[in-house]
Amino acid sequence: MTEATTAKVQKTLGTAAKIACLCIIMFQYAKAFSTPALSAIGAAFPFIDSTNLKLIESIPSLIAIPGAFSVAIFERFMKKKTILWMAMIMTLVGGVAAGFMPETMTGWYGIIACRVVLGFARGMIFPMASSFIADLFTGGTRDKLMSFKTASGGLSGVVFQMIGGALAVMSWRYSFIGYAFIIPIIIMVAIGLPEPDVKPIPLKAGGAKTGWPVWVLIILAGVFNIFMFSVFTNMSLCVKATGIGSPLQAATIMSSITFATAAAAILYGAVIKGHLGGFDIPISMVFMAVAFFIFSHYFTLSMYIAGAIIFGIGFGIYNPALILQCVKLIPREAATSSLSYLAAIQNLGQFLSAYVLAFLAPIMGAGLVVKQLAGWEVAWPFVIGFVVLATVLIAVVKGKNKSLIAGLPDAKME
Repeated sequence: MTEATTAKVQKTLGTAAKIACLCIIMFQYAKAFSTPALSAIGAAFPFIDSTNLKLIESIPSLIAIPGAFSVAIFERFMKKKTILWMAMIMTLVGGVAAGFMPETMTGWYGIIACRVVLGFARGMIFPMASSFIADLFTGGTRDKLMSFKTASGGLSGVVFQMIGGALAVMSWRYSFIGYAFIIPIIIMVAIGLPEPDVKPIPLKAGGAKTGWPVWVLIILAGVFNIFMFSVFTNMSLCVKATGIGSPLQAATIMSSITFATAAAAILYGAVIKGHLGGFDIPISMVFMAVAFFIFSHYFTLSMYIAGAIIFGIGFGIYNPALILQCVKLIPREAATSSLSYLAAIQNLGQFLSAYVLAFLAPIMGAGLVVKQLAGWEVAWPFVIGFVVLATVLIAVVKGKNKSLIAGLPDAKME
């Protein structure tokens, strides 16, 4: 597509298309509807132990891995919007249907089956939320939408969790039936989102531009997620173990992360991007390393909130910068397949996080005073290591071709 043609196409993509693109990521955060109902579900299914009860939250993350891979396969013979329709309907059905299961062992298996469907759809959504933006927009508009996508997802997760919490007070079933709230979002996406005029190609067919940098990025992002994700799995346990407060204080801290992430993502797309010399990713990692250090050394509510804000700023820059970096290293036609691999490896990192950190903790002598802090005591030095590694890799690529670095200007299209 020539520069003139691209400009003409993007001119026709108005506010409705941009809003529709930002709405896609909301389906990934729909899992938050049922998160507050976990204890109520446990009361309704007393024969399920606490370990198996957590499958309601962990299964979707695990099944998201094949879900993400499937997008790279489906796009070879299906229209991208058709694939998105599949993911949206699976999210709706997998969410609502769980609320109608009987309070028996058969009903429990039914809920798990629904979570499998939801998780598969969740895996499909992540790459598509970014690839639709990459396919439909270029340059500054694309970069801003990638950042606003992060903010849109985080804020929608907060809203969904609040709705789910209010419904769970009435019944655990209502928290699942609350997934029906995504129907207006489905309609909005269906009406406002056009089919991209980009013929997809597999990542391996992308030519020299898809060489070692994009594969290194994908693999390192998955490994980094092992450490980064610990902030979400450890927070409530560490708040209790250090005597900082109750689940209410943990929720306040997590909300601080969400709002700081949203604010940083918006500022990154609107102001910050282009002023960090292309080192956007390692700079964002510095913020997260500082946050992990605070969490593992200062045990007051005010310091944890400060750490949460610092982490949120880092994550709000890291997430869009990572997607933009992946997109910059590939042809537009390979965006969906590369982002599918990125989504899969990141979900795998999330799933392995607790196990890897538990393995590393005794090796590094972490958790000797407060066991629950071991994950963060392991995380912050590793994140510093990633800062150094990412800085070196970006400097190498930047020295060869500045246009391949996120945060620096695109090369002009021929």
